[in-house]
Amino acid sequence: MASLRFLSSLFALIAVVAFVADVTPALNGNAPFISHSVLSYWSELAPASLAATQTNITAMTRPWVWDPVLTSILNFPMSLLFASLAVLCGYFGRRREALRIHIN
Repeated sequence: MASLRFLSSLFALIAVVAFVADVTPALNGNAPFISHSVLSYWSELAPASLAATQTNITAMTRPWVWDPVLTSILNFPMSLLFASLAVLCGYFGRRREALRIHIN
């Protein structure tokens, strides 16, 4: 439970940083608002890692797992993807209420 709450806060931090990085040029008036995807950031920062991941996934599974499935997920805007992961981890990592049942 605590690890899911930690991941939720980490994913929320990544989502906020990605959103600020996307919206800053639009607020400065330098460029229009463009939301970058995880795949575009990954190809800019570590293209060799992206190519190695693609070859490993297609070798270990079917080729359709990478091309339509994972690329469609990785083409979502980075802030939206990590915000949804933060909400999902936050929901599953929440503290549960103690259920008290009294039978008389």
